[in-house]
Amino acid sequence: MKRFLYCSSIIMILLSLAACGKALSSGQTQTEEEHRAYVIEDEYPEIEDDDKITVELGKINIGFIQQSNLEEWQVIQSESFYMAFSSSGEYNYNSLDAFGEIERQKELFNRMIEAPMDIIFLVPTDESLVEDFKAQADGAHVELIIMNKDEQHAMNGEEARKMLEEATNQTDKKR
Repeated sequence: MKRFLYCSSIIMILLSLAACGKALSSGQTQTEEEHRAYVIEDEYPEIEDDDKITVELGKINIGFIQQSNLEEWQVIQSESFYMAFSSSGEYNYNSLDAFGEIERQKELFNRMIEAPMDIIFLVPTDESLVEDFKAQADGAHVELIIMNKDEQHAMNGEEARKMLEEATNQTDKKR
């Protein structure tokens, strides 16, 4: 319980800092932007494209595609992956949100395969697509880890990093 509260506190601080950084960098708050957009009929605020995927040579390129970040546990899971893989200099971490949309998740997955990522952690929006995702990842020689999409069986970032480190150690021992 203490660990959960500690992680929740850190996540809230990070989210608060991220929100402050956006407001300071743009010169306007999100509320001001939305208000200005709705004053003019049929105009909506421009949404920034944060779906950029980066690849760094000499690092293990990690991709994480979240089903959505609508539930608190999904946000916590996404943040735990960010903290686990961004804290180490040996990983290049990319995180994308499918917003619960099947077609968006397919498109994001294709972009990560093309980038290419070394490993992709995926919380599927539709279980019927898992076999297609696996076949596509195998064809591109990208390791794919399909994650459970319910809260009780959700993997956190630290568990994922340990699993990846163990797999890397076993591969090194075989060489």
